[in-house]
Amino acid sequence: MTGSASGSRQESAVGYLNQILGRSDNPLEEAVALEPGTLIPASVVDTPHHELVARTAEKIAQGQPLEASEALALEAIIIPDKRPAIDIASGNFNVTHADWLAFNQPPVHQAITGALPSIGRIELPSHPSLPYGGTGFVVGDGLVMTNRHVAELFAEGAGAAKPRMRLGAQAAVDFRQEADGGSAPFVVRDVLMIHPYWDMALLKVEFTSEARPPLRMGLGDIDAAAREVAVIGYPAFDPRNNAEVQNQVFGGRYGIKRLQPGLLGPRWTIGSFGKDVSAITHDSSTLGGCSGAAVFHPATGAVVALHFGGVYLARNYAVPTADLAKDGRVIDAGVNFGGTPRRQSGAWDQWWSPREQVTPAGAPAAAPAPAPTGAPTVDAAPVPVDPSSRATLRLQIPLDLSITLSTGQIAAVRAAAESESLAGDVLERAAMPLHDGPEVVRRGYRSDFLGIDVPLPEPADPALVARLEDGGYVIPYHHFSIVMDKARRLALFTAANVDASAAKKRPEAGHDYTRKGLTGLGSGDVERWFNDPRLRGTEQLPDRFFEKDNKAFDKGHLVRRDDVAWGDSFDEVRAANGDTYHVTNCSPQVAGFNRSDHRNNWGALEDLVFTQAKLERYCLFSGPVLAGDDPWFAGVDDLGAVRVQIPRRFWKVVVAVKEGRLQAFAFVLEQNLANTPLEFIVPDSWADQHVPFARLQELLPAIHFPPDVVAADQFSATATA
Repeated sequence: MTGSASGSRQESAVGYLNQILGRSDNPLEEAVALEPGTLIPASVVDTPHHELVARTAEKIAQGQPLEASEALALEAIIIPDKRPAIDIASGNFNVTHADWLAFNQPPVHQAITGALPSIGRIELPSHPSLPYGGTGFVVGDGLVMTNRHVAELFAEGAGAAKPRMRLGAQAAVDFRQEADGGSAPFVVRDVLMIHPYWDMALLKVEFTSEARPPLRMGLGDIDAAAREVAVIGYPAFDPRNNAEVQNQVFGGRYGIKRLQPGLLGPRWTIGSFGKDVSAITHDSSTLGGCSGAAVFHPATGAVVALHFGGVYLARNYAVPTADLAKDGRVIDAGVNFGGTPRRQSGAWDQWWSPREQVTPAGAPAAAPAPAPTGAPTVDAAPVPVDPSSRATLRLQIPLDLSITLSTGQIAAVRAAAESESLAGDVLERAAMPLHDGPEVVRRGYRSDFLGIDVPLPEPADPALVARLEDGGYVIPYHHFSIVMDKARRLALFTAANVDASAAKKRPEAGHDYTRKGLTGLGSGDVERWFNDPRLRGTEQLPDRFFEKDNKAFDKGHLVRRDDVAWGDSFDEVRAANGDTYHVTNCSPQVAGFNRSDHRNNWGALEDLVFTQAKLERYCLFSGPVLAGDDPWFAGVDDLGAVRVQIPRRFWKVVVAVKEGRLQAFAFVLEQNLANTPLEFIVPDSWADQHVPFARLQELLPAIHFPPDVVAADQFSATATA
């Protein structure tokens, strides 16, 4: 960690500590008490952490900058203990933290324990990598509320489009999974609602045995003097946040029911599914599995919000139940509100179909409001437009493809995309290939892979690329890395380490290394690519874009699975294979350009490089040429209609070592490139695609290639050979 990064972490940590303490001055006197049961857990005192915390406190008091380990101590030990995570066991809990002992008192304790049986974990038995997706809680007769982004792990459709379970998907709600074990699952039978505005969904769950009383949803804003809440959910390990912090707060145990006390904060405008919403904030210690958790107000015994996300060392966000109580569709769904909810108009109305607008009692019907400027319409009916308005989209990639659509026809295409043929549902199943979850550490591209340093290219403007939670922009996968252009939602470039040796391609005998064996997909299954949870959804094109494009494009691997599917074990090979199905590694390519059964295209170039490689280890850089004049395509993503610029060219650079020196070959193709193994002869038929680095750099002003790679360019050598 650099000094500036450490200073930034210290500043953020101190700022957050001030926030949760309600102070604006130096929080040292209150925050760094070293007695057990106050700020630092008893488990930390009398351990090596004690000396580290004491040294950290002294340096803060003297205004000295912290070392990396000391900044971590401030973040991981001092701050999170103000917001503990309390185990639930056998439907009960006991608080030992001095700040929250009031939760043990009869009125509050009784209110919380009464709510616990109605809060459960959303199970995903058919998901290839996620055992559960979040939290849900009972809000009506057989009705469970959770987040929209949780429901979309197994369901689709929102707003006017009738939600439904995805083909082959299964889900359940387990109301136990507590610290002492136990399980009480109930099957999700249907999806009643996926809200197009709020990050909220309603599931129909079949309760077959013990009663699960619905929790009461609050109607009003909470008084500032009674802001103590308890978030009740199932926190999961989150690789985006500090691992040591999480282990301190959650004791290294994840996926069990927890009580997480905190305080409500002010409302905050935050982006959610393509729109800005007015969310309520809180400062409980939550993690990813808390998505869909109830923000419970013990003083009134009501749920006041639905937790949906947060920013580390800043604040958490939740959907206010007071706002949900104004939407007539939510009321009509049978949600248990305290008192009588009053139907009102709100920002959410414009995201529903006009035919489903709800008019408040006594108010005249109003025309639907237009969608916010620049925001996508979430599965809502299109705004009426002049049907005579027409636009022609012309793509040369290198196929000459012209598409002429009226705006009305675009809407019709969108509507048709919502309903898939029953025959297709019967014959094939969309399934995710086997892959590791986000909690698994990936090393990514290795610059020392060839024994000579081959650094990554660098973005010319780092502000244009997507960022991970820690601020980095190189997204690591097994044996490759990707840098994403956040505006184009496509890879700026990829970097892969390739080992083509037989020992690495099939390291263990007795395993199936075919597509079926590595992906877990059957012969009739369709590959469903998956988002990278480490990035925002708006920074990557989801699988739905490629499934709902009226067969315009293939899903083109930028990093080919055959190139990185190698390792010292079958599990390593399969993990690398699975990582290539992240949508970050996908780029829209027409079939004739992507598939290797066509001459002089991306797929054929990949085959050429792989078969002609005389060396078994090489590095590959590749990506689309993201030109400002690339043609636009009108399609659909997870939020509705979307316009995407389609790259017309793709590039690939192959780097290997020959006689102790680097060699590099650069290629540019019209509409797709993916892999280029090294130490091979460039046939005459590929001469027009093999280009000098100077030409490649002209096409890629947003990327700076390492000088040693540029100097190793073999264009002149092959041109004169």
